[in-house]
Amino acid sequence: MKRPGPAQPAIGGSPPHAVRVENLSVAVPHPRSRYRAATPVLDEVSFTAPRGHVTALVGTNGAGKTTLLRTLTGALRPASGSIDVLGSAVGPPEDACPPGVAVVPDAPVLPEEWTAREVIALHRRLGDPFDPRGFTAMLRARGIGRRTMIGSLSTGQSTHFSLAHALATDPQLLVLDEPLARLDPLARTELIDRLRERIAADDARSVLLSTHDLDGMDRFVDRLVVLHEGRTVLEGDVHELLEGHLVVTCRGEAETLIGVDDAVGLPPGTALREPGLVELVSVTLASVSGRTDPEDRS
Repeated sequence: MKRPGPAQPAIGGSPPHAVRVENLSVAVPHPRSRYRAATPVLDEVSFTAPRGHVTALVGTNGAGKTTLLRTLTGALRPASGSIDVLGSAVGPPEDACPPGVAVVPDAPVLPEEWTAREVIALHRRLGDPFDPRGFTAMLRARGIGRRTMIGSLSTGQSTHFSLAHALATDPQLLVLDEPLARLDPLARTELIDRLRERIAADDARSVLLSTHDLDGMDRFVDRLVVLHEGRTVLEGDVHELLEGHLVVTCRGEAETLIGVDDAVGLPPGTALREPGLVELVSVTLASVSGRTDPEDRS
């Protein structure tokens, strides 16, 4: 039975993109010695994140999601391939992300002794577009004062601080690296609703989200990019992927995905059903990794 392969990003006639990646390969330098060979992490990854949409990068730990985001923002140099963000080419660190991009990394990057006051003062010195009132209002809603040091915040509060900082710049593209994993269920739902409202108010705004957990994200994610061992194994519009695939089980074999058009002429006893978003990803990853249990996503 056929396994879903990587979809090729459409170029001609496609909607304006926030991010377009073509045949991207990245090797990460050795952390302790520049003389040791770099480790290949991404291998000819291609995908498109349309403007006005939420695109999710999904995969297990070690799939290459964080490396991909770091390369998109100019922190890592690609070995080959091309990256376009908001209409500008991105490559080595000297060709970093264009204006209009805000990043919430997987760990805080601001000094632990800083407070909201230092962040506001920094943006005033730089002359960046920044909404200090909106920033402090978002912090206040989470019980974070202007004089509270970042290092004293809980994990969830630290995430809210980073999100408030990013949103105060009113970015066209918001890049999020696993932020939902550090939020409680209520805060997670509130964040999803807020980001959806931002996109609804301005269809030029986009979100690129890295996550390993899509539970409860059906109404949030528009486009899906599934990575496995540094490769794109599934990509496309979420609605089209769900409509175009079925989960099939045949005579005790492991579950796998097939295209709807391939469901004709299957052997007797074959069970078919429509997948949900989480199952679409879990069965895909189980198929490409050779696991027999699609629920094992660790």
